[in-house]
Amino acid sequence: MPLPPMPHRHLIVLRSAVTIALSCLIAQAGWASAFLGGEAQYRAFHAIGAWVSLSVCVINAAVYVVLRRSAGPVNLTLALLLAAMAGVQVVLGEAHIVAPHIFVGILTLMLATALTSWTYRHRLAG
Repeated sequence: MPLPPMPHRHLIVLRSAVTIALSCLIAQAGWASAFLGGEAQYRAFHAIGAWVSLSVCVINAAVYVVLRRSAGPVNLTLALLLAAMAGVQVVLGEAHIVAPHIFVGILTLMLATALTSWTYRHRLAG
């Protein structure tokens, strides 16, 4: 039985980019839960990971902008929202506004999951 054909290279790039972004955000949640659970040494990982996650989400959004015709309007919008929400998260975290930071963090992770799901299901027109 032959293997299914590889997806278009644009879809491979989009799927790879969003998978890396989602992975960074999941790591952020893990480090947050570790230090909130009493492992204080993980706070530094969470603080550094915030800037890494923001950078990755901004790069991810740029990839979606460059490949916007292949990504489609829904995925492009979600990618831009994800970068914006990652920025909001950094601001909330730096300001030590904890409760909204946790709530927006959950929403950000949900948005990243939705973007990942939509991107993996997306097919190019034509």
